[in-house]
Amino acid sequence: MNIAKFSTSTRFIMLIIIGLVLSTSVNAGKIYKTINKDGTITYSDQPTPGAVEVDFASNTTTVVQNPIAKTKQLKTIKQKTPVEHTLSVNSPAIDETIRNTTGNVSISATVTPNAPGHYELSLHEKKLRSSSGTFLVKDLPRGEYSYQINFVSTSGKVIASSGVRRFFMHKPSVLITPQNKSN
Repeated sequence: MNIAKFSTSTRFIMLIIIGLVLSTSVNAGKIYKTINKDGTITYSDQPTPGAVEVDFASNTTTVVQNPIAKTKQLKTIKQKTPVEHTLSVNSPAIDETIRNTTGNVSISATVTPNAPGHYELSLHEKKLRSSSGTFLVKDLPRGEYSYQINFVSTSGKVIASSGVRRFFMHKPSVLITPQNKSN
């Protein structure tokens, strides 16, 4: 008798499980879509006023990329290396003596590779600015001058610099008068 009771209760439990599985699979297929007044979309398994049943008759598939392949792709992308700019002073030469009675000197520099920005010359506690890299400094008294040129990008960052250089301005003395060679 106990065997009969066991098999009857087992059958009953099996019927309940099968019933639950069938009812779940039937209800799982009904999804309702509602468009709210603010334009947002709400999906639900319960029908609401104005809801439309979503049809999943066609096969819906989702393709997921292999994360390992994605990681390999990221490793192969090269990082952009920052460009190194160099500034070359074309004139005057290091420690050059400039002989000019008016005290004028032309200082020029170039930056490679070309970049948008401007040149700044620091000379004798003055800062001069040029977009071409050429500076014409006038009326310098005789003596020794130290200078440095920076190239400044459009963002205001110094991207290239010369070292501190110097030149000598040589002018004839006003005390020395030219000799007359007619004698």
